[in-house]
Amino acid sequence: MAFLSETYKLEEDEKSPIKTQPVNRDSINGDEPPILLIDEPSPHLKCTVCKKLYNEPVISVKCGHTFCSKCAFRITRCPIDSQPCDTTQLVVNRIVVGQIEDLLIHCRYGVIKTDNGFTTDPSGCQEHIVIGKRQEHESTCTYAPVPCPNNAGHCGRFRKSELDQHLEVCHFTPCGHCEKGCEFVGTLEEVTKHEDTTCGYRGLQKSVSFKDFHEQNRILEESNKELREEVGLLTQRVELLEGGKETMQKQLTACTSNLLALQQKYEQIQGLVEQMLSGGRNRRSTTSPGHTQEATARPRGNSTSTAVLVKSPPGSPLKAEDWDMPFQFKCIGTLRGHKDIVWCLATQRQKLCSSGADGLVKVWDMETLSKGCIKTLEGHSKVVHSMVASGDILYTGGSDMSIRAWNMESLSEHSHVENAHDNIITAMVLVGDYLFSSSHSVIKVWEAKTLTHKHTVSGLHHWVRALCLNTTKDRLYSGSHNTIDIWDSTGTFDLKGKIDHSFGSVYSLAITHQYVIAGTYNRLIQLFDLQSHDHIGSFKGHIGTICSLKATPSGRFLFSCSTDKSVMIWSLELMLPIQNLKRHEGSVNTLALLGDYLISGSEDHEIKVFKYFQMQMGFALQT
Repeated sequence: MAFLSETYKLEEDEKSPIKTQPVNRDSINGDEPPILLIDEPSPHLKCTVCKKLYNEPVISVKCGHTFCSKCAFRITRCPIDSQPCDTTQLVVNRIVVGQIEDLLIHCRYGVIKTDNGFTTDPSGCQEHIVIGKRQEHESTCTYAPVPCPNNAGHCGRFRKSELDQHLEVCHFTPCGHCEKGCEFVGTLEEVTKHEDTTCGYRGLQKSVSFKDFHEQNRILEESNKELREEVGLLTQRVELLEGGKETMQKQLTACTSNLLALQQKYEQIQGLVEQMLSGGRNRRSTTSPGHTQEATARPRGNSTSTAVLVKSPPGSPLKAEDWDMPFQFKCIGTLRGHKDIVWCLATQRQKLCSSGADGLVKVWDMETLSKGCIKTLEGHSKVVHSMVASGDILYTGGSDMSIRAWNMESLSEHSHVENAHDNIITAMVLVGDYLFSSSHSVIKVWEAKTLTHKHTVSGLHHWVRALCLNTTKDRLYSGSHNTIDIWDSTGTFDLKGKIDHSFGSVYSLAITHQYVIAGTYNRLIQLFDLQSHDHIGSFKGHIGTICSLKATPSGRFLFSCSTDKSVMIWSLELMLPIQNLKRHEGSVNTLALLGDYLISGSEDHEIKVFKYFQMQMGFALQT
């Protein structure tokens, strides 16, 4: 709290020895930081004019009463004894100043503004401080927002305690030789690699003259002449390879289309064979009492064709996968069409939906992938970070803070809500009649059919980047910094439990009948017991943030993807990795699972389609 200056002047009346203090009117017009007291102050510490806690208390010499310095300029007579109030005859009330400076208040970084003033922020600073030492505490408070030193305009502001974590992944970290003229920026890892390998300013001195700089540059050019010639030859070879790649891609597309057609015929023949065998068994069971008919599952082979997906009625539960170890997933195709990073995927019956940094929602038919994208939906103005589908409706949300619903039968926009959140929409899930969406420290609930706002859960710790339902869909799990919260998802939306941990920010979640699985910023996958919430162990294998997790319907297997450009498959029964898929050239941000197909979206603008294959030759048909 700032108080009046220490400059005094003598009263014009020489008989009065009182020293008065002039008040600078400009000094009281600035915005003061919020004051939220721990306890209600004494009535003697409140101004008789504004009825609030004294702000820069001064005594009017004429009447001897104390007012806020600002209030003293607003009145002409004392409200207590009606004496004239002369603003040139004001003196600081040091006793009241000392009493006010000893009052306990909340740190300014631990309060938030509401319609009725200020209230405590459970995710902010919880320190209680005296007003007199407020500046000392708040100047070093770890909850104080500070701008990114690399690019404040783009990255924004972060709490002091979280700035180091941001700087590790900030894409605007400058080269250590930037003062010498290097303009390279990137992540800390990219800058380190650049400084060690390709930076042309490594040998230059910071204070090198313009003439010396060009001389050194000339020497470098001469020493790199052979290297440039090699690069030219390699460029020509790459162009030839790219041309060959396009030809091979066309051939691969044609082969994939033929394989799809062959697989359809195979499925038809297989169905006829099973019908014939079933009919034969029925006849035998009719003539042989005591024999019972047994259903036989279609065996799996090691064919490289792409199977036709089995259609399920809307709302039917996910069928448990029929996978036997050993098995492997192979990439059977690449979907191209996005112009920027792919951030999210969703499946709706036989359709695959994708979106990302280009703001476009693309729809693909999984039965005819060789035809490419069947529809591009436009509506979002910025990056789309999350999507979820159910029935005939697809819901999307992202950086433009709107939620849009799309009709997947007509492939057109159904409805939308602008400004659904005050920040980026990071995750969405759908259960029954409710759509859940999350953003910075908040979860909102919407009527799925009308997108009418139903409920808000606020005050959560930092970004809520992950939402996931349990297998019975009566509990919603939300992941944020060092916390996994458990909420009712059926209508009350109250808190049912918490899993507190020290593994950092949760970026992804998956729930099975046995485990709560969290992918974290610190490159590990953490497993907790579903009932006791005890920490079971960690999966180690990725070397980047775990962006997405998908558990199979049976809960036996887990898929994970990371900023390290890989997708990993894990056995939750053996607690071991099964396979590491590395087909992307950038961070793998999202996963989708549809039957025997695994789909991944990446920073390289591409979508990869992988298929399950049993690792054994042939199969025997039971009769």
